[in-house]
Amino acid sequence: MSPSGRRLARSKRCLGPRPPFPGRPGSRLEIVDVTGRSRPASDFRAAGAGSRAATMAEPTVCSFLTKVLCAHGGRMLLQDLRAHVELSEARLRAVLRQAGPDRFLLQEVGVQDGLWGAEAEAAAGAGAGGPSAWRVVAVSSARLCARYQRGECQACDHLHICRRHMLGKCPNRDCWSTCTLSHDIHTPVNMQVLKNQGLFGLNEAQLRILLLQNDPCLLPEVCLLYNKGEALYGYCNLKDKCNKFHVCKSFVRGECRLQRCKRSHQLIHETSLKLLQDQGLNIPSVVNFQIISAYRHTKLHKMLENKGETIRDRQSTINMAVLT
Repeated sequence: MSPSGRRLARSKRCLGPRPPFPGRPGSRLEIVDVTGRSRPASDFRAAGAGSRAATMAEPTVCSFLTKVLCAHGGRMLLQDLRAHVELSEARLRAVLRQAGPDRFLLQEVGVQDGLWGAEAEAAAGAGAGGPSAWRVVAVSSARLCARYQRGECQACDHLHICRRHMLGKCPNRDCWSTCTLSHDIHTPVNMQVLKNQGLFGLNEAQLRILLLQNDPCLLPEVCLLYNKGEALYGYCNLKDKCNKFHVCKSFVRGECRLQRCKRSHQLIHETSLKLLQDQGLNIPSVVNFQIISAYRHTKLHKMLENKGETIRDRQSTINMAVLT
C-alpha cells in the first residue's frame, strides 16, 4: 500500500464507525465498550449465546441494549429486541431484570391489532385475558446540567450540552461554533459522564432519544400558576390557552407523594398533545416519559406505604410492651 493509502486508512480508523440508520436494511449497529474500543453488535450476539445472565448484565452489554432501544425510538417489544441478540426470551428477560428498572423498564402489556394512539400507548397495561407481550423501555439517570445552561458550571456529573440543540431548536445549529454552549457529546467532560452512566457507545441521535424520555428539563415549561390554588386550572387565568405545561411539577420530577393528586399526571391528552406538537416535541418520546414517570410514581407510593406499615408495626410493638 502506498504512503497516501496508509494515511487514508488511518484517517478512516480515526473517524470511527458511521452511526447506524435505524430501520435501514443491512445497517449495522456498533458499540463502544468501556475501554473505548468499537465492537460490532455481532460480537455480543456470539458472546451472549453461551454466557450467563449475570455476565450479560455487564455495562458493555447494557449499553448495547440501550443503544438498540434508542435506535428504535426508546421502546421495543421484547420479541423485537431479542432479534438483535442471540438469547432466548427468558434469558434476555433475566438480563433486563438483573439490570433493574433504573436501566430497563420491563412490563407486560396488552397488545392489539392496528395502530395505537399516543394515549393508548401510554396507558397500556397487562391485557385482561387477552393477548399480551413484554415491553422494554430505556431508562437512564443521565441529565443535562441546568447550571451549565446558565454558564455557571464547567464540570460536574451531568451532561454539558446545549439544551436547545438537543431539542433541535438552537438558532446556531448551522454554525454551532457561535453558540456559547457545547453541541458536542464527545467532549472530555461529556465522555466521562456517558462512561459513568454506561452509555459510552451511544451516538447523538440515540442520546437525544434517551434524554427526551427521561430528562424533565427537555419537556415544555411547567406552568407554576397551574400548580397553585384549588381551581381546575389553579391560578392560571389563561387556562387552555396557556403555552406552558399544565401538569403536576412533582410528577414529572418523580417526586409526587400524593396518591390522589389534584394536579394532572397525564402528559398525553388532547390539550397537551397540541402543545407538544406546536413546540416540536417527539410524541413517542413523551409517551415513553409518561410510562417511566407512571412507574416511578407507583414505586414511590409502594415504598411510602411499606414505610408507613413498618412505623405502625413498631408503634404497635411499643404499645404492647408498655401495656405488659
